[in-house]
Amino acid sequence: MNALFSALGVIFGKLMYFIYNTIGFHNYVISLILFTIVYKLLLLPLSIKQIRNTQKMQEFQPELLRLQERYKHDKEKLNEMTMKFYQEKGYNPTSGCLPLLIQFPILFALFFVIRMPLTYMMSLPYKAVSEMVVASVEKGEFSKDILKNKNYDAIKDDPKEVYLAFNQSDPYFEIRLIDSYKRHPEILDENPTLTEEQKNLLRNFDLRMFRIFNLGVQPSLSPDKIKQDPGTYVPALILLVFAVIVSYVTSRLMMPMPKKDPKDKKAKDPNGCAGKSMLYMGPVMTLWIGTIAPSGLSFYWIINSILSYVQHVLMNIKFKKEKEGKEVAKVGSKGSKDG
Repeated sequence: MNALFSALGVIFGKLMYFIYNTIGFHNYVISLILFTIVYKLLLLPLSIKQIRNTQKMQEFQPELLRLQERYKHDKEKLNEMTMKFYQEKGYNPTSGCLPLLIQFPILFALFFVIRMPLTYMMSLPYKAVSEMVVASVEKGEFSKDILKNKNYDAIKDDPKEVYLAFNQSDPYFEIRLIDSYKRHPEILDENPTLTEEQKNLLRNFDLRMFRIFNLGVQPSLSPDKIKQDPGTYVPALILLVFAVIVSYVTSRLMMPMPKKDPKDKKAKDPNGCAGKSMLYMGPVMTLWIGTIAPSGLSFYWIINSILSYVQHVLMNIKFKKEKEGKEVAKVGSKGSKDG
């Protein structure tokens, strides 16, 4: 599974780099926004199907509510009759979940791209990255004591071993490496493997948004850690909290409201994957993933949630016009027959 996410990371990294070098104006934040737009466009057919399914579910509600009322004292029979109803209508209540499930590999692949931009986005050779790591250790920026089951002095002349050792011991070593060479430009200038073009690219590369939010930083809920470096962790926490709020609000706005009998509190919500469980699952996922991944994923989630809501509104307007057009045509056809 890790190999799959890594392979997807290579693909997404190349796409991000292409966007960064062209329409992204060499701005990491703009590139991430444009990447999210491209992703939404690729999944547009699935999203259209999901919205159509939601509309079908709304149309089925009166009949589903009648079934709930009829078999409210026999849960097993209710489930049986509900499934039979779906089969007769040719409807799969779980089909609307597909776009959500596809987001999982996307998120984990993005995790690779955001925490290791030098490898996945810029495709730098591991030898060059390792040489920068060694230089950072000599500058006191990196500690050789963080290595797990590895002796730094024994492997420091082997670029591949250095790269693998730091990658296994510190998932964010490439993010820290960027901060390291920003403070010590000679780490880039004196690197024997990097080309001048690569050095210039790295000098201008910045993961910060508005010079405040570092999208490479992993948010922390630890008061001690936040107190130790508030300038780094407070903005990261703000971004995470905002991502959770946006996820909840947009999910709430997009959730179809079932027309249930207010007196029947036990009635099932006939909205499939658009039900209340999804209303809370999105924010919970955002919080969980946001605390184990770089802030870039929180930012991605914010953009993705906003785009999903805009797409939802536009699609509903389009489908409403289509429905009105069909009804007008139907009335016109009936009138011509009567005439």
